[in-house]
Amino acid sequence: MAKLMAKIGIGKYNVAGTSYGGFVAYHMAKMWPEKVEKVVIASSGINMRKCDGESLLQRSNCECIEKVMLPSTATEFRTLMALASSWRLVRMFPDALWNDVINVSS
Repeated sequence: MAKLMAKIGIGKYNVAGTSYGGFVAYHMAKMWPEKVEKVVIASSGINMRKCDGESLLQRSNCECIEKVMLPSTATEFRTLMALASSWRLVRMFPDALWNDVINVSS
Protein backbone atom coordinates (compact mmCIF):
# COMPACT_ATOMS: atom_id res chain seq x y z
CA MET A 1 0.00 0.00 0.00
CA ALA A 2 2.79 2.42 0.88
CA LYS A 3 4.45 1.80 -2.50
CA LEU A 4 1.15 2.37 -4.27
CA MET A 5 0.61 5.65 -2.41
CA ALA A 6 4.13 6.78 -3.36
CA LYS A 7 3.60 5.76 -6.98
CA ILE A 8 0.43 7.82 -7.32
CA GLY A 9 2.09 10.79 -5.66
CA ILE A 10 0.47 10.84 -2.22
CA GLY A 11 3.12 11.67 0.36
CA LYS A 12 1.12 11.71 3.59
CA TYR A 13 -2.08 9.87 4.36
CA ASN A 14 -4.37 8.42 7.02
CA VAL A 15 -4.97 4.68 7.27
CA ALA A 16 -7.88 2.69 8.64
CA GLY A 17 -8.36 -1.02 9.07
CA THR A 18 -10.97 -3.44 10.33
CA SER A 19 -10.09 -6.84 11.77
CA TYR A 20 -6.88 -8.02 10.06
CA GLY A 21 -6.78 -4.69 8.25
CA GLY A 22 -6.21 -3.15 11.68
CA PHE A 23 -2.93 -5.05 11.92
CA VAL A 24 -1.99 -3.79 8.46
CA ALA A 25 -2.83 -0.19 9.39
CA TYR A 26 -0.86 -0.48 12.64
CA HIS A 27 2.22 -1.87 10.89
CA MET A 28 2.05 0.74 8.13
CA ALA A 29 2.10 3.48 10.77
CA LYS A 30 4.97 1.77 12.56
CA MET A 31 7.02 1.28 9.38
CA TRP A 32 6.35 4.69 7.81
CA PRO A 33 5.65 7.18 10.64
CA GLU A 34 6.72 10.06 8.41
CA LYS A 35 3.95 9.21 5.91
CA VAL A 36 1.07 8.00 8.10
CA GLU A 37 -0.57 10.88 9.93
CA LYS A 38 -3.55 9.18 11.60
CA VAL A 39 -4.54 5.56 12.22
CA VAL A 40 -7.98 4.10 12.89
CA ILE A 41 -8.09 0.49 14.08
CA ALA A 42 -11.54 -1.10 14.42
CA SER A 43 -12.53 -4.54 15.67
CA SER A 44 -8.97 -5.79 15.70
CA GLY A 45 -7.12 -7.93 18.22
CA ILE A 46 -3.98 -5.79 17.96
CA ASN A 47 -3.39 -5.94 21.73
CA MET A 48 -4.66 -9.48 22.21
CA ARG A 49 -2.61 -11.76 24.42
CA LYS A 50 -2.62 -15.55 24.69
CA CYS A 51 -4.47 -15.34 28.00
CA ASP A 52 -7.30 -13.44 26.24
CA GLY A 53 -7.96 -16.45 24.01
CA GLU A 54 -7.82 -18.77 27.00
CA SER A 55 -10.34 -16.58 28.81
CA LEU A 56 -12.62 -16.68 25.78
CA LEU A 57 -12.47 -20.48 25.75
CA GLN A 58 -13.35 -20.64 29.44
CA ARG A 59 -16.35 -18.33 29.03
CA SER A 60 -17.59 -20.26 25.99
CA ASN A 61 -17.20 -23.72 27.56
CA CYS A 62 -15.56 -24.87 24.32
CA GLU A 63 -12.42 -26.96 23.97
CA CYS A 64 -10.99 -25.26 20.88
CA ILE A 65 -11.10 -21.71 19.57
CA GLU A 66 -12.28 -22.87 16.12
CA LYS A 67 -15.63 -23.94 17.59
CA VAL A 68 -16.06 -20.44 19.00
CA MET A 69 -14.81 -18.34 16.08
CA LEU A 70 -16.01 -20.56 13.18
CA PRO A 71 -19.40 -21.88 14.30
CA SER A 72 -20.96 -24.71 12.29
CA THR A 73 -24.13 -25.20 14.35
CA ALA A 74 -26.84 -22.92 15.68
CA THR A 75 -25.68 -23.57 19.24
CA GLU A 76 -22.09 -22.59 18.43
CA PHE A 77 -23.27 -19.48 16.57
CA ARG A 78 -25.45 -18.45 19.52
CA THR A 79 -22.43 -18.85 21.82
CA LEU A 80 -20.31 -16.63 19.56
CA MET A 81 -23.01 -13.95 19.41
CA ALA A 82 -23.47 -14.00 23.19
CA LEU A 83 -19.70 -13.58 23.70
CA ALA A 84 -19.33 -10.87 21.07
CA SER A 85 -22.27 -8.76 22.11
CA SER A 86 -23.75 -7.28 25.24
CA TRP A 87 -27.09 -7.76 23.53
CA ARG A 88 -28.46 -10.77 25.43
CA LEU A 89 -31.51 -11.22 23.22
CA VAL A 90 -29.57 -13.61 20.97
CA ARG A 91 -30.99 -16.52 22.96
CA MET A 92 -34.49 -15.54 21.84
CA PHE A 93 -33.83 -16.21 18.16
CA PRO A 94 -34.69 -19.74 16.98
CA ASP A 95 -32.08 -22.21 15.77
CA ALA A 96 -33.57 -22.00 12.27
CA LEU A 97 -32.42 -18.37 12.01
CA TRP A 98 -28.86 -19.17 13.12
CA ASN A 99 -28.72 -22.16 10.76
CA ASP A 100 -29.78 -19.91 7.88
CA VAL A 101 -27.00 -17.45 8.75
CA ILE A 102 -24.44 -20.26 8.84
CA ASN A 103 -25.66 -21.77 5.55
CA VAL A 104 -25.75 -18.44 3.70
CA SER A 105 -22.17 -17.63 4.68
CA SER A 106 -20.74 -21.01 3.69
